[in-house]
Amino acid sequence: MNGSPNPHRSNRSSLPIVGVLIASILGAGVTRAWVLRQRDAIEDTRGTKTTSQANLSKLNSFALGLLLGGLRGPLVMALWTSSENQKSEKNLDDFDTKVDLIRLLQPEFDTVHLFQIWNKAYNISVQMANVPNKYTTILDALNYGFSVDSERPDNINILSSIGGLYFDKFGNAAEKGYYSPRLREETLPLQDVKIRMSFPADKKAEMLRVARFAGASSYALVTRDAATDGSRLSLTLTKGVANLLKAQNLPNVEFAERRNIKGDRKGAAGKSTEHPTLLDNDFHILPEFLKPRGGRTATGDAADGSTLPFLKEFEPYPLGVPPHALAYNYFKRCEWLQSNKGARHAQLSDRVISSRPALALKKWSDEDWYTGRRNEMELAGRAVPKDESLYEPVTADLALEADLPRCPLFDETIARYERASRVAGRAVEEYQAHNKRFPEDELNYRSHIKNAEAQSVLLKADALYLRAMKATGEDRKKLAAEANKAYVDAASLYTRHIFRYFADEEMMRKLLPHDIRNIKRVDVDSPTSLLRNNELPAILKQIRDAHIATHYQLADSEDFKEIDSYVLRSYTRQFKLALVK
Repeated sequence: MNGSPNPHRSNRSSLPIVGVLIASILGAGVTRAWVLRQRDAIEDTRGTKTTSQANLSKLNSFALGLLLGGLRGPLVMALWTSSENQKSEKNLDDFDTKVDLIRLLQPEFDTVHLFQIWNKAYNISVQMANVPNKYTTILDALNYGFSVDSERPDNINILSSIGGLYFDKFGNAAEKGYYSPRLREETLPLQDVKIRMSFPADKKAEMLRVARFAGASSYALVTRDAATDGSRLSLTLTKGVANLLKAQNLPNVEFAERRNIKGDRKGAAGKSTEHPTLLDNDFHILPEFLKPRGGRTATGDAADGSTLPFLKEFEPYPLGVPPHALAYNYFKRCEWLQSNKGARHAQLSDRVISSRPALALKKWSDEDWYTGRRNEMELAGRAVPKDESLYEPVTADLALEADLPRCPLFDETIARYERASRVAGRAVEEYQAHNKRFPEDELNYRSHIKNAEAQSVLLKADALYLRAMKATGEDRKKLAAEANKAYVDAASLYTRHIFRYFADEEMMRKLLPHDIRNIKRVDVDSPTSLLRNNELPAILKQIRDAHIATHYQLADSEDFKEIDSYVLRSYTRQFKLALVK
């Protein structure tokens, strides 16, 4: 009958479908093998293969897309809605799993990655109960960025987000006093063994002080109970610090070794709770972070595709790599990609990308500057003000003969001042390079440049002053003379800065000498200015007296007071140095 089914015809019509299915399976297998080879060839930001992160690899994005087909879009929408609802309800049980799935299903969208990095670092971290948990949550956001960077290298959007986490979260957040020392310590060379020092609880203040003077970082000075009744406390120290303390024969203090393997401590779902080690035993950047990518030739900049090319010039890092240094590296990579490869950020202007390396260097210098000031106060046994703008006068009057402990903390302070001086000088160069790229910003950043120039000279003077304190005889006289010259130069630079930005035209006409009364404010801080250095102290004193006596409202009065404190510190130290014979 014409209407009856023909089984042979049915079988013949199914053959093409079966053939397509078989070809699809074989094709998926071949593609899977190819992706595996590609994945094994990609190095992540820690210098290791991504095979240990299979759930975050390109293979999974490909496999999910292949399996889900047309259901991919609806699933992504459901995951977005669910994860955002969980965030609002502060229910984070499987939040990270959903974020990972979203990333795998939308791997090609930069805006997705930018949002999720920001989401984890800001929205999720603030829901954590304590600062250590906030730190590890921000670290999770950083690792998200590292994973995307390993899959999509030289992406200006991702690199900028990574740099932003180092700059804004680890370096500038309210909790930076915890974040920065911890990150620095975790970047140091890994030690197989650390030492646990236990001591009587009633000796806590004394033990913290001696440990700090021996070179323990502020992050390490976190005590834990060493006895069930609370009668003893403990600190975990490096072998070097512990050996110095052992040599002091401290009474009723015990030392015990403990195993220390990085990566042992894991958070929820096996996530790392420590930043990767970045330094070798000589405190230089590990070779894998300077290794060119994809067979490129080593160039020492972003052209070779290495991870940390812009940190090599500042080696070594005996105190660890600070967050602002890492921010500078990633911001500089972004600026290089923009200037040399025509890359454009999805959300930030070219001018912003160009200016960020200089800003990161300035912040790096500031951190070492203020830490050095706090170290001086600790060594001198003086109280540390809460407001950083009040630091300068506290130790300005220290004499060269001051009986400060000659200890690792003293040497660390010198190293911080020297590094801060050098980095501030590099910030000047980066600002000037930015102004060449964007001449319209010259006026905006001129004050930044002048401030960084003065900062570099002042911190050089502080380092020389402390070196002179350690020296004796002719060496002390030589260092004292160098420090005095640097303080004179610093005071002149800061005074000119005050004239240029904190005194109006009326005040300038009243106070300047008659022969240069018509000088323009814009020319006051010029190297060729007619305003002579020997005239600066008297004029500044009149500005200061007028401000105090008549409550004259200078522009940015608080900033004026802060910069004036740098001048006063320089004058005070010059007076102390004048007594050296």
